[in-house]
Parts: sequence; C-alpha cells; structure tokens
Amino acid sequence: MIPTTVIGSYPIRLDGVKYAKAYHEGAKADAVGESLSKAVEEQVAAGLDIISDGQTRGDFINIFARNFSGVVIQTRPTVLKEIEYSRLSTIDDQRKVRELVPEGVEVKGIITGPYTMAKSSVNRYYDSIEDLAFSYARGLAKEAEELDGIVDYVQVDEPFYSVDYPEYGRKLTETVLKGVKKPRMLHVCGDVSEIFKELAGFKVEVLEHEFAANPQLWETVKDVKFKQKLGVGVVRSDLNRAETVEEIEERMNVALEHMDASRLFFSPDCGLRNLDPQVAYKKLENMVSARDRLTGRS
Repeated sequence: MIPTTVIGSYPIRLDGVKYAKAYHEGAKADAVGESLSKAVEEQVAAGLDIISDGQTRGDFINIFARNFSGVVIQTRPTVLKEIEYSRLSTIDDQRKVRELVPEGVEVKGIITGPYTMAKSSVNRYYDSIEDLAFSYARGLAKEAEELDGIVDYVQVDEPFYSVDYPEYGRKLTETVLKGVKKPRMLHVCGDVSEIFKELAGFKVEVLEHEFAANPQLWETVKDVKFKQKLGVGVVRSDLNRAETVEEIEERMNVALEHMDASRLFFSPDCGLRNLDPQVAYKKLENMVSARDRLTGRS
C-alpha cells in the first residue's frame, strides 16, 4: 500500500461568536484544543494513513519563533539578541493527537526549518543569516528529539530552499534531525529542479515535493540516483477546487511510471491552510479514493 499523508496545515474555522460569548461570560473555552481535535477528526475521516496536528495553533513561523528568547513577534519575528529555545512548541499538541487517533493511523511531527525561520525573521543581532539559521537549528533540534518519542515521522519544512538554497543547507537540516531515530522527512515546496541532486544527498528517509503544480520535476527526478523514498504531491495546495479522483489518479500513475510503489508516499503539494475547509477535506478524501482505486482497495 502507498501511504497517504498531509504536509502540514489544515484549515479549521471555529464559531467566533461562541468564543466571544464564552469570554464575556467568563467561561472557559479552548479554541486551540477544539481546532486541533477537529483537524484530527477530519483527517482521519478522510482516510489518511499519516496525519498531522493541522498546525492549528498558528502560522508555521510563529508557532516556533515565539518560543525563542531573544525574538519579539511583530509583523515578522524580530531577533534582538542571542536566541535560545526556551519552551517546546508542539509537544503537548502531539500528545493530544496521539490520544485522539485510532489504532493504525500514524502521526507526523512537523518542524519549520531553521533556514526558513531565519529568512522569515528580521535580524538585528547576528552577523549573518547563516549564524541565525544555525542558532535556530540548535534550538529546533530539541523539539525534534522530543517529537521523536511521540510521533511516527519527523518532518522538516524548508520552503526557502527552492528559492534561495544555501551551500550549508544539508548541515543545517541535519543539525535539527541529529537526535531523531524515527523516519525523517524533508519537505521543500516549489520547483526544486535545480537543487534536487543536492537534496538527494541529505540524511533523511523521505523527500517530499510539489509535483502536482510542478510536473516537470519528473524530468529531473528520473535522471538522479537517490536512495530516499519520495513524497509526491498529487493535489494542488494553491487551487481552491477539489481535483476529481480521476485527475488525482492520473498524477499517481505518472509517479508509478518513475518510482516503485514501495518508495512512494502521496500527499498534497503543501499545507492546506489557505483553502476553504470543505475543499481541503474533499481534496484529501479524493486523494485517498484515488490511491485505493489505483491499488485495488476499493
């Protein structure tokens, strides 16, 4: 079976009136807990094999940036002094996910990569982006090591690699993942044609990329020898329309023309946060249906 999964974020819309009323009445209301539970419930209902926490606590930068001392959250995270990871960011959420998922469903923990963190920050202290990125990496390594004891996969997201790949990228990612024993995943969205050969040298078990929006990637992949498994984006994250089962199955068939089924994962191209909730759910449901039809499970 080819596993189906998500890349990260999942859109949850809560009843704002309900929470405003609870606030004014002095009642307890756990918006983060409810959104996490809904994200898990919908991913499981869609039939995914590997789910995430939906990253419902906030955007993928500030989830981590706010827990570094030396960083002030303004329009962008602003680094004012030497940073240190003062508090873990997603561990409690992942423990909750573990309590919620039924037997047989796996969980991935997701960490925003240090290069993306550095490039998304206003740097007013470090001499270079490289110095800031490695400081982020050393802190995020603590998150990764803690996640390793809870989840089934640990994923690092580095979207900036596709637009501005640094020569120290491999060392940076491996700094984050050095204490991880579970399967390690690296997700880089965008067109990675120019850097795929570099990424193939990373010490990770799975490379995940945006193939639905960038089908030309197959022309690069077929010419590179690599040992990792491949996470193939088969639904677009930038399209607010659910592709049909047939459309998705066609993309899956292309993947199988290039890779053995035992080396594949199927997923959306990227996170789904910016989509309408019903569209995001239908994309996942149709992706699972396409995989099942392709492999004779339906």
